[in-house]
Amino acid sequence: MKPVAHSPAAERPSTPSPRVALERCYSCPLGLAAGVAEHRACPFVPREREAGAHVYVEGDTADRVWYIVSGYVALSRETSEARSSGVTWAVRRPGEMLGTEGLVSDTYRDSAVALNAATLCVAPRDVVDAWLGPEDSPARAVLQLALRTRCNEVPRRSCADGNATRRVASWLLDEAPSQNAPQIPRQIVAGLLGMLPETFSRALARLVKLGAIEIDRRTIRVVDLDALLRAAGEGEGEGEGEP
Repeated sequence: MKPVAHSPAAERPSTPSPRVALERCYSCPLGLAAGVAEHRACPFVPREREAGAHVYVEGDTADRVWYIVSGYVALSRETSEARSSGVTWAVRRPGEMLGTEGLVSDTYRDSAVALNAATLCVAPRDVVDAWLGPEDSPARAVLQLALRTRCNEVPRRSCADGNATRRVASWLLDEAPSQNAPQIPRQIVAGLLGMLPETFSRALARLVKLGAIEIDRRTIRVVDLDALLRAAGEGEGEGEGEP
């Protein structure tokens, strides 16, 4: 049985104070494009999603387009021959879009699940389609070609080159620019990096031993960037090997 993508318990209208909502819209690229500064309405409306809630399901009618305000959303594609069924292949983060394949396709290509409590702005596909302007404009032609190209690509997880410690260190360098890694379930990260959760845990322990990071049950914090760079093979000297 397919999971239900839209349920009242999983999706609730966002109810921030008018001042907070207005400030957020003024700094949002979609709000700016919609003209909120000129008191025009944005077609995207905020919704809250609970951790574990499906945003949409692969194969369902692509009737909405989403923008991530806060939180993280995992994508998986059961029909891909490149991975095992249902394996997460990407994580979308704040400032990124979801479901844009609906602008060039009738169905969603992936299943999208909120990894934590998330705020997503959503608009009906036909509203977004009209908002984007004339079909024969150069901007629309380029956008549609880009979206079709992306839809035709076979999703791949992160490269499995290098040992586990090096791959985890490289992931932390990419994902933790402010020293704190995003709170994504560790089994999801392990899958993205092409390793077992146990291997991911051992690599984290190795990075702790090297003094590069500190960890607890919920967070991973970078405490020595130079040590992390060396472990990733990007600093002075050789990358650290497996214990």
